[in-house]
Amino acid sequence: MVNLLDRRKTWPAALLALTACAAPPIDVDYFQPPITISAPPARPITQFSLYNNTTLVRLGEMKAQVTAFNGKGLLMASWTPHPQGTRARPTFVVVHGGHGLVPTNFASGVWLRDTFSANVLVLDSYWSRGQNENWATRTRFGANMRALDVIAAGKWLRDEHHVDTAQMFVMGDSQGGWTVLRSFTEDALLSTPMKALYRGGIAAYPNCFSLDTAVAPKLSPYIAPVIVFTGGKDTATPIAECPKRVLESAAQWTHYPDQTHGWDAANRGAAGQAVDGECGKAMNVYNKFPVCRSNATTDDMRRKIEQFVNDLLPR
Repeated sequence: MVNLLDRRKTWPAALLALTACAAPPIDVDYFQPPITISAPPARPITQFSLYNNTTLVRLGEMKAQVTAFNGKGLLMASWTPHPQGTRARPTFVVVHGGHGLVPTNFASGVWLRDTFSANVLVLDSYWSRGQNENWATRTRFGANMRALDVIAAGKWLRDEHHVDTAQMFVMGDSQGGWTVLRSFTEDALLSTPMKALYRGGIAAYPNCFSLDTAVAPKLSPYIAPVIVFTGGKDTATPIAECPKRVLESAAQWTHYPDQTHGWDAANRGAAGQAVDGECGKAMNVYNKFPVCRSNATTDDMRRKIEQFVNDLLPR
């Protein structure tokens, strides 16, 4: 296992300076890298087929459509409104981890769509900015940028598609889970729009280091209910890096002692049936951590998510 703190040895001087002092207010310009690309990669970094993970499973195609937080460019997303209309039903924004969008994110979108008869937006933060991944993690492509993207997505869904914000949720895994925790953290810039847009958040095996710096920002307390899931054998986002308050401030926290990172991995794509118990290695150049699929844990997590969401939906 690689100690994430040791990675600072390879960071540029400007980034080290950011981590050396208490976090300033979010610098929107810094945390909104330019949007330079308007079409998804032909083959994403994990070499999966976008067609098989969107069109084949009846999710909207990936295209540039969500206006960025700073109004400069369009984030790519797969938008799937319910065929009977967007209003008066749940809406989920699915945000990806450090590998960028992978089949697991689209599989989560399919499950959320079908379980809740929901609208689903699978949001990209990297491809639009000419980036395939964020393996170094503590960069401008991290939690603050991603939280601003979550707000941008919520505003776009509310203003362009008239979704019910009292039924809107964010779900993320790994760095996407970190995004969820950061987005719902009490913060001068984030909290006002988040309170107006989202009912709650779902964080699966999240990064949760919190150093109160610009690239490892404060996490918790949360301004809305958040449910968190962690794994005891997760060496990618180890629970030892989580300050106690980050987990205990959540509305619910479930720990699976025997699980690695990515127990819900869609190892045969969103259109295929996942192979239970199959393990692989992540492509992260800093940390080739194990990813082992567990159907039982995935089912348990999903039951808890379903109850969490249903408890928060308007009666």
